[in-house]
Amino acid sequence: MIFGNKKRPNNFGIDIGTKSIKIVEVSQKKDGVVLENYAKLDLDFACRDFFRSFDKNSLNPDIDNISTALRILIAEAEIKKKTATFSLPDFATFYSSFEMPPMSKKEIDSAIGFEARKYVPLPLSEVVLDWQLIEKEKADKDAKKEVLVMAVPKIVVGQYKQIAEKAGIVLDSLEAEAMALKRSLLFKEKDNNVCLVEMGYQSTNVSVINNGFMKMSFSFDVAGKDLTNIIVERFNVNSHEAEKAKRKYGIMESDGLLLRDVLEPKLLEITTKIRKIIKEVDGREGIVTDRIILSGGTSLMPGLLDYFRDSFGDISVEIGKPFNKIIYNRSLEEKMEEINANYAIALGGALRSFE
Repeated sequence: MIFGNKKRPNNFGIDIGTKSIKIVEVSQKKDGVVLENYAKLDLDFACRDFFRSFDKNSLNPDIDNISTALRILIAEAEIKKKTATFSLPDFATFYSSFEMPPMSKKEIDSAIGFEARKYVPLPLSEVVLDWQLIEKEKADKDAKKEVLVMAVPKIVVGQYKQIAEKAGIVLDSLEAEAMALKRSLLFKEKDNNVCLVEMGYQSTNVSVINNGFMKMSFSFDVAGKDLTNIIVERFNVNSHEAEKAKRKYGIMESDGLLLRDVLEPKLLEITTKIRKIIKEVDGREGIVTDRIILSGGTSLMPGLLDYFRDSFGDISVEIGKPFNKIIYNRSLEEKMEEINANYAIALGGALRSFE
């Protein structure tokens, strides 16, 4: 949301992570949405520690390095039409939902700022506001309206505008990662009660969806980096070796190396936080979340899916497969597990222009 809403024959989405940048280009053809290009640039290539960092006060993107990396990616992927949707990190956005008296969308647009002041933790003069009406099935016309409000600090919007300009990209829109993820993982489906869990390097993002509408999105700073750091400290190896061990062995026993015992306390912390979020939303909304969809690079760690399934019992858990809903070259089949996990947010941004 935030900017732009034009339908285009093709568009590309950009996901700027802590350790990598990913882009996906799709086009609308007669037979459906087609994957045209995808590309990724890791920090090992860019010789940097982070593309972006975050502290309690601000988001700190490396604007020059990110824009240079994007130019390289766009050239390598041979993307011709440079109109893009950027996904904003969830820890730099604010969400809240609340009820408003019966009124038209035009009236809501005029009144939203007054109500949002109660929920946005920054002065409204410092943020860009966007909102979405949460439609309810068989709602009475005189019933209260439920509204989802999103706010992004103006300084963050300005940073992404700078990145786009320096990279030679036309900025079509900015939206929160959670919205892009919802679009790609639930593309063309109105799922009843589902929890989306995106496990990245820096943070874990949890979004609870009911009938296609986001009820809550929450980000916490426990994720892949913490698992890597535990291996570094426990086995006295460098971060590169720890990352390789995490990706190769995960919490499965292999070649005498057992990481499960050292990683399980941190995984328990993650699943406990997720369960708390689900319980809060289910109790508030009177729903029962019965499905969890995992995404993000950390979701591919060997043994993690089974760990989640054991942890959540009656709730179905699966790895998201967003690219199964679009047309792609079957030569990519062997790579699709990795592509599905790592490019879901970028794909969601690219799909925005087809809504």
